[in-house]
Amino acid sequence: MKLKQLVGELQGVQTWRHPKSELEQYPTPPDIAAHMLLAADAEDGLEDALVADLGCGGGVLGIGAALLGAAHVLAVDLDPAALEVAAENVEEFEVPVSLLGCDVGAPSGVADAEGGADAGAAGGAFDIVLMNPPFGTRNESHGADVAFLQAGLRLCRPGGAVYSLHKTSTRPFIAKKAAEAGGEASVVAELRFEIPRMYKHHRQPSKDVAVDFWRVQRGGGGEEAEGEEEVPS
Repeated sequence: MKLKQLVGELQGVQTWRHPKSELEQYPTPPDIAAHMLLAADAEDGLEDALVADLGCGGGVLGIGAALLGAAHVLAVDLDPAALEVAAENVEEFEVPVSLLGCDVGAPSGVADAEGGADAGAAGGAFDIVLMNPPFGTRNESHGADVAFLQAGLRLCRPGGAVYSLHKTSTRPFIAKKAAEAGGEASVVAELRFEIPRMYKHHRQPSKDVAVDFWRVQRGGGGEEAEGEEEVPS
């Protein structure tokens, strides 16, 4: 699927009706989501992959992965209202996406949640993890960015990869935390993330935030896995 077509499809994914500032809920713009998905597909291959979408919101990344041929997607969010919207989107697009209500940043995380077969297969089973986590810079969400990254790496199979967005200002910190968690991190692209005026503390009609688009590969893939997926060491 070409970029323009994918962006057009993702524009039909509905987002939160009443976003929550304490969760730093900012919808991933369709164009950024499409670029993330096509980059993940080109590098690691979404066709027939097992994919997780952490902090899924309305499910734009997970639905996009399914549209690009993922075998199955597990979309996870803490917010029941977000999952309601995601369920409507999944039904509308008729894609293989299941939903799980879970706190991604909790110590037990997705793997131990009561979510049936999908949750039971979660620990280290996913080929690709996609996410646009909270920036983690507000008091209510402090550290959420790192918690999401750590959870994503735990959920990846050895040699699997996390694709994530983080503020450019946190680049050295994210690189350090990724390495500590056993990941090999690289910045795929530098992007401008437009945040519309959504919350009371917003004083401008919109604001562009500099973000890094990261690929973080989980270690332990072995020579065979690296050869199959042609992932540089």
